[in-house]
Amino acid sequence: MACTRAAPFMSRTLAHNPDGTEAEHPNTPWILTLLCCVVFMAVVNGTMINVGLPFIGRDFGVSEGTYGWMVTGFTLTFGIFSAINGRLGDIFGIKRLYLSGISVFGSASLIVAMAPSIEIAIVVRILQGAGAAAMPVLGSTIVTRIVPSAKRGWAMGIILSTVGVAASIGPFLGGVLVQFLGWRAIFVFTSIVLCAIPIGLKLLPEELNDTDGQHFDVLGAAFLGLAVASLLYSFEIVEESGFTYVLAINLAASATLHGLFWWWIGRAKEPFAPRELIGNIRFQLVAFVAFLSNSTRFGTIVLVPIFLIEVNKLEPVMVGAVLFPGALAIAILSPRSGAVSDKFGPRLPVLGGSIFIVFGNLISASFTGSPIWVGLGMGLYGIGFAFIQTPCTSAISRIVPDRYTGVGLGMFMMIFFMGGAVGTALSITAVELQPLDAASWLPFESIGAAARYSNAMLVLTGLGMLSVLLAWSIPSKAEMAQA
Repeated sequence: MACTRAAPFMSRTLAHNPDGTEAEHPNTPWILTLLCCVVFMAVVNGTMINVGLPFIGRDFGVSEGTYGWMVTGFTLTFGIFSAINGRLGDIFGIKRLYLSGISVFGSASLIVAMAPSIEIAIVVRILQGAGAAAMPVLGSTIVTRIVPSAKRGWAMGIILSTVGVAASIGPFLGGVLVQFLGWRAIFVFTSIVLCAIPIGLKLLPEELNDTDGQHFDVLGAAFLGLAVASLLYSFEIVEESGFTYVLAINLAASATLHGLFWWWIGRAKEPFAPRELIGNIRFQLVAFVAFLSNSTRFGTIVLVPIFLIEVNKLEPVMVGAVLFPGALAIAILSPRSGAVSDKFGPRLPVLGGSIFIVFGNLISASFTGSPIWVGLGMGLYGIGFAFIQTPCTSAISRIVPDRYTGVGLGMFMMIFFMGGAVGTALSITAVELQPLDAASWLPFESIGAAARYSNAMLVLTGLGMLSVLLAWSIPSKAEMAQA
């Protein structure tokens, strides 16, 4: 294994023109195609399972609080291993870790498809999240290695537009598969991603396997992973036992583990999260806004299919049709939002996107009895999210120093998807804590029997409103130029 320091690695992977400017890698178009195909399969899996969740619950005879962990558990390990994979990529090589992640994700899909119980399905989904985490963070890192900084927003927009395409196709495709073949067909379909391994072995440059010669901070990663897992488990405790001393003990344990993590990174010679990275106020602001927006997104996307199927009695294919406008908006606008961010800086698109998310969520929460209005709300939601995800990712890639590209994008992805795990757990908990005949918090007859789902979406809307307030602190174009 070749072993180099970080800066020489960057200069060799990203070549330079005679005038000193950065040059694209000659295989960039084909590599971007591969990255897009892999991300497509990962995202399709996530969007299809939302339609299948109620049927998974019926098949195994469990409630939302249990089958919701098919999403929460996956998102938990996805978030944690986004940071871990980013750091391991710097240490052990991006190419081999990226392909290993594909292998774990695809193999786990086949195992979930054959799972005889909900417990096995959840455990394997948790493992699947660890493999899936390699796809976006290491894919983004690969982009930084082969695409000049001036075009990274465009390149990431292309990849994230694939996310939108997958998201737009996923609900409808998932509805078709669930309705005619059953929910297990979702996982059989996504196992096709295994075909990308031999292609990646040949296509990805070997320079991506160069390392920075540093060590992996196992203790720091353990403190962080356990702290986040303990925090998320608090939602499960609230569902089962309410606000008791058990919850207080668990929250105290989570706070202690977080404290140990911060203490350790101040002492470790090569900490899991570099001090100058997580202490960067620009990094913190962008990451927290992304956390809040993804909390609102994941929580809503999990709730909408459940109440459309359980309360409105829609067929899975029709649920996909309701979710389609928002996903299509992400597909169309994500590349353009990258260009907007490159031209005007991330603050304006992120602020506008956060406002759209709040209005979209309010519309969906106010008209849960009308699939048409819910579809309109999801459309506004998709417009908003398209103008948050790409600019935030592009901003992080420019804020983080080159020597911390892998771990920086990994930490950002971890925070981003931990927002998704928190949003999912929060939304399901908000539903489970209410009685079946709960009264709506809004005075609209259109809410009907889905009142407890509407109320849960209002809780998520509060997170979106906080994101609007914080978006004003996102770096402007002038401030980004100084990063």
